[in-house]
Amino acid sequence: MSTIPREQLSEVIRSTLEASIDPSMAAADWLARDIDPTCSGAFEFVANPTVSLEHLQQAKAVFKTMRILGETSSDRRLATKLYAGAIAAGLVRHNCRITRQSDDALRRALQMVLDDAKLPDQLRDLAGGALCILNDHG
Repeated sequence: MSTIPREQLSEVIRSTLEASIDPSMAAADWLARDIDPTCSGAFEFVANPTVSLEHLQQAKAVFKTMRILGETSSDRRLATKLYAGAIAAGLVRHNCRITRQSDDALRRALQMVLDDAKLPDQLRDLAGGALCILNDHG
């Protein structure tokens, strides 16, 4: 009989609990941890000021895919907000626009994040900062 090492079992239990609470968030967290195994989840990853531009570009790409191909509307809504958050982090933290979206489309997405009181303040602050940058340059 094979036994699972204690640290792997803890990870399995944690992942199972996350999935049972909010499957959309669990999927987003898993995607973020795939980019950076040290992060605690998607919101923390996007809001972390030390995340590299390369990792933000990867996050934008995976959340864009989740936004388009997510199984549920909840998956797609969450991915849309994380996608916008990754773009906002690129603007605010690295002064780099990592999207080809029009200014108007980007403003709408960022405003949606800023207006969502259920999102963590750090993500909403990034969206507000990115909106200020866009408004100053456009």
